Amino acid sequence: MNKFLVFLEQREGVVKKASIEIWNRVQGLVSAWPDSAVSGILAGPADIGQLNGLLAGKGVVYHADEECFGLYNQEAYARLIADTMKRDASTVLFFADSSLTRDLAPRLSVSLQASLLSGCLLFNQEGIAGSCFRPVYSGTALASFLPARQLTIYTILSRGMVEVTATESHIDFMTLQPQHVAVSDLFPVVRRIVMRKGQLDVAEATTIVAGGRGMGGAEGFALLDKLAALLGGAVGASRTAVDEGWRAHAEQIGQTGKTVAPALYFACGISGAVQHLAGIGSARIVVAINCDRDAPIFDVADYGIVGDVFVVLPKLIDELQEYLKKK
Repeated sequence: MNKFLVFLEQREGVVKKASIEIWNRVQGLVSAWPDSAVSGILAGPADIGQLNGLLAGKGVVYHADEECFGLYNQEAYARLIADTMKRDASTVLFFADSSLTRDLAPRLSVSLQASLLSGCLLFNQEGIAGSCFRPVYSGTALASFLPARQLTIYTILSRGMVEVTATESHIDFMTLQPQHVAVSDLFPVVRRIVMRKGQLDVAEATTIVAGGRGMGGAEGFALLDKLAALLGGAVGASRTAVDEGWRAHAEQIGQTGKTVAPALYFACGISGAVQHLAGIGSARIVVAINCDRDAPIFDVADYGIVGDVFVVLPKLIDELQEYLKKK
């Protein structure tokens, strides 16, 4: 029997949408394999009720709800996942591609002596038995890769949530009692940094309003904050805006930042460097606002507005406010 394990990442007790998406995509891949099983592992205190109706297919989710797993610790997480893989006899481990898993996956690859294929976008028609594809050269091409070993670890780029109906799933949740839960003193918590209450992570948001050099400075992002609040979305930034200190690195989108897959993406004052475009390839609708009609961002935009962001955005915000008042 082929056994696959999916890591469900949580933060502050909330399971990340990208992890739920990967679970559902894996279920779709193995649905054609009669002799296969999918399991999940969730580390840290979390209400499993939040997953009702979101996980497709069938399988079991192991939940290690001890407080020591509440905050990410590379040593503790790696030990927990490795022990679970050995006990469950899993041969393939799946992660949603995130800053946490980019740190965790290589460690597990070494300790388990497994092939690591990171930043994968999709699989060929043969499914997991065949090759996977990942973007290369800043997203301008796709390359095909095959694992060299039977034990394989994948980190998968998000493509947006996969819709699930309740009749499609039958998931069992099992409390996991790890054999080794002690956290080494070599990994103390020096400082804990949390996002502002109510602030969305750009990697999870369905609507993103992003700004670049054209915003002129940190004060220019006030317009983006206002627009994002009206749309119920998150604010993102290009690398230039982050390097200038206008926005936090957690909001950076692109090759050296986060890869996002929102339903709606506003690119405001962003020229569209290839490194930035590599991070928004899975966005469903891209709206670009730029005063340079020849900016590369217009080549990928579904809708484009040629104009000064400080003229266009206030008008857009006013119109949106009027529209929302009428609803």
